[in-house]
Amino acid sequence: MTFFITLSIIVSGLIYNNIFDLLICTIFLPAVGSVYIWLSPNVDFQKHRKHTLCITLVTLILSVVLWSLFDNSSAEMFSYVTKIEKSWRGAIWLSLQLGIDSISLWMILLTTVLFPICVLCSWNTFKKELMILLLLLETMLLAVWSVLDLLGFYILYESILIPMFLLIGVGGSRDRKIKAAYMLLLYTLIGSLIMLPCLLLIYSETGTTNLELLYHHQWSPERQYLLWWGFFAAFAVKIPMVPLHLWLPEAHVEASTAGSVLLAGVLLKLGTYGFIRFLLPLLPDACLYYSPLMLTLSLIALIYTSLTTLRQVDLKKIIAYSSVAHMNMVNMAIFSLNDLSSEAALFLMISHGIVSPALFLLVGVIYDRYHTKLLYYLGGFASTMPIFSIFFFIFSLSNMALPLSPNFISEFLTLCGVFSFHSWVALLSCSSMTLSGAYSLWAYARVVHGTTKPQYITHFADLCRREFYILMPLFLITVWLGVKPNLLLDSLAGSVYASHHLVV
Repeated sequence: MTFFITLSIIVSGLIYNNIFDLLICTIFLPAVGSVYIWLSPNVDFQKHRKHTLCITLVTLILSVVLWSLFDNSSAEMFSYVTKIEKSWRGAIWLSLQLGIDSISLWMILLTTVLFPICVLCSWNTFKKELMILLLLLETMLLAVWSVLDLLGFYILYESILIPMFLLIGVGGSRDRKIKAAYMLLLYTLIGSLIMLPCLLLIYSETGTTNLELLYHHQWSPERQYLLWWGFFAAFAVKIPMVPLHLWLPEAHVEASTAGSVLLAGVLLKLGTYGFIRFLLPLLPDACLYYSPLMLTLSLIALIYTSLTTLRQVDLKKIIAYSSVAHMNMVNMAIFSLNDLSSEAALFLMISHGIVSPALFLLVGVIYDRYHTKLLYYLGGFASTMPIFSIFFFIFSLSNMALPLSPNFISEFLTLCGVFSFHSWVALLSCSSMTLSGAYSLWAYARVVHGTTKPQYITHFADLCRREFYILMPLFLITVWLGVKPNLLLDSLAGSVYASHHLVV
């Protein structure tokens, strides 16, 4: 508590005296904290994890302050714009511009909410190296949402691979974790390498990679078609789109609970965020030209992964394939090219970023106790783990888009937006809601109802206090977004129009 208060006072003083900008403090506080943890003596393990939790909580508080001070009515497209330049012998060797709009602000909030949860869910298995990795990863993610430079985005986008590779490869739960880590690395790296020549082409033609300047540059349709494929290759892997999705179920199954929470909650959003931030405003003609292709691919992925989920017996794979289906629905909304569907896409990104991590946390509770995620060995938790069963019921209903859940609102708005663009695609994609109900209820029934299996599981223990406190914030946010969606939708409207009006 003393460390938390001291850190809060120091950061508040730096911001109040205009020594550092609020956005800069929010982004770089975890990186500074990782250096502090690294330099601390190795013997004090308890203090390390408490300090890590304090750093992530202060970062969360700063992001909430950032959200409360953000002006949605501002005429400027980006707020808190800060330029960082470093020179040597008169030549600038580092130039980075940061700024946020309501789209990136909500992604920052989602990121800062999930990281304290990751610290708490890894509380009993924490190592000093894992704490440093988590704090560095948080800074990279906060920076990637805020950077207003194509080259800076690319560098951060690639850098995120390093801590994620280590989190899965070192912190995984089974022997196949190395294979899963390399699949994540190779899939993402190959896609990103295709994007690199496009960045060089943009720089050679315009002389800049600054996003605000590039928004005012007009390329010929032929040039846009060429550049579009480079960005598509990088972002489609991260969503992921079929058939580039094979790395995700492996990564989820082998990752620790914290790794799965970050993968589902934040990492998958990088691809759809890239489409919204870069493709729609920079390459509007290409987006319009390729929108039928994207809708077709997203529809195929939506139905295929939903059907694949029905035959899974591993709880993590069920949630992983469900995530692929939800993210392809986001992609479908983005390429419907209207304001309603774009707002719905962002809403679904946020709601999925809350519900899916909560389900992975619940699977982590099962695995910590019984060392299995297979449905064969589970059952009867309603009588033996009642609090766990209530949480699992609520988040399963939200995952299947039951009314009054944020997933329902976002998926309904998505289908309305897609229907205005292509009615047959919307009608066919409605089947995914039926399929999501089928696999969500099936998994819930197998885990919670039925009889216990004493030949496999001989003792039961409900949620402890730490696990309850981890899940309660996600539950409250889920209820809040389901009851008051306008708070999110109204704040997104201006930024969605600004980034989308070039396409329409």
